[in-house]
Amino acid sequence: MRILVTYGPICLAFRGSFDFENLRNDPRGLTGSEYGFIRIAEELRDAGHEVDLCTVAAQTEWNGMRVLREPDGHYDVAVSINEPDTLRGVDANVRVCCFWLNSFSFCRAGFEDNVDLFCSPSQPHLEQILTNQEWRKVEVTGQYPDGRCLYEPDPSKWMVIPLGCDPERYPDIPKIHGRVIYASSPDRGLHWLMQEWPAIKRAVPRAHLKIFYRLEPWLRQFDSVPYHPPIERLRARALYIEEALRRMSGPEWGIEVVGSVSRKRIEREMAEAEVLAYPCDPVSWSEGFSCTILEACAARACPVITDCDALGEVYAGVPMTSQGNISDWRELVILALIESRPRDEWNRKARVFAERHTWKATTQKLLAPIEQLKGNHDQETKAQATTETILKGDDNDDSKNGQQVYCQEQGW
Repeated sequence: MRILVTYGPICLAFRGSFDFENLRNDPRGLTGSEYGFIRIAEELRDAGHEVDLCTVAAQTEWNGMRVLREPDGHYDVAVSINEPDTLRGVDANVRVCCFWLNSFSFCRAGFEDNVDLFCSPSQPHLEQILTNQEWRKVEVTGQYPDGRCLYEPDPSKWMVIPLGCDPERYPDIPKIHGRVIYASSPDRGLHWLMQEWPAIKRAVPRAHLKIFYRLEPWLRQFDSVPYHPPIERLRARALYIEEALRRMSGPEWGIEVVGSVSRKRIEREMAEAEVLAYPCDPVSWSEGFSCTILEACAARACPVITDCDALGEVYAGVPMTSQGNISDWRELVILALIESRPRDEWNRKARVFAERHTWKATTQKLLAPIEQLKGNHDQETKAQATTETILKGDDNDDSKNGQQVYCQEQGW
């Protein structure tokens, strides 16, 4: 099949453009959506399809795929990552949107009319889409603070397709004893880790923490923002994190704020870490899957998490506490650092889970409904063409012959 995969301007707001020749070494790293876009395209190509990438990039070709600013001609299938509006006007038999975000506020009214199939990363995420009215506000602007309209999802156009990882990129190498990492958005639980770190450090003196992600830009964004009730809980978390890091800045605390790193480096850091400490507790429903946790499963960096949002259902086999139960979460982190037997067993189960959730498996699951929709489209096109031939009636003998053949095929 000829397939277009799009990555649009909303998702590119941070990066601006791709440099495909430097993807794994770019110090800004790759977001989960960016990596998903790249890996799904690669797996579609590896499955034998002709793939065009539609995004902003320095290159016009990459790894056997054309890189375009605009679609080029007719496609059997068009796949958008997160932005259904990028499918408007695309000439494709089947149009699919892999929607991994938590709001349609950036979409334009009528976006759903350009999509044949939506894919959600988990059942809890899909339930939010179907039931959470806040998520379904469309085209939210100053003029329309509650949205220009409310999206009414058609459940028959939605299905769950989990996200993926690349376990082969995480060989079973020796761990650095006591290494703990935090590698997700700081607003989703870093304040709890800072609160519990003194106790963790007392219980495990060799423990040392590396904090990844764009922490400093996140902290600084509140400096120039005036009081605004919807963000004050986030501001409080930012102030707490900043003060905690100031107080624990000495070498005796073993904390290193690393910030954003390349994809290549974060894979190495995951492989070396003993524990991914993620007391997930966002101020609103946010975690529909979490590629960070899946990567930790693949890397055997024992993830210690909460059952927040979709995590309790997606990662039922990893060490977990209920959301907000931070004292029990802390004890699980300490146990994972001290006792190798439970940690090894948790890592074994996590690795098995990761090996079932590869990007290849994700793409295969995506292709199954696509092929069915394409088959339906091809049948409808054939039936329409045959009907048009019949309706020409007695225009010529060829049409009569066509009608006779069609009737014979139908058993008339």
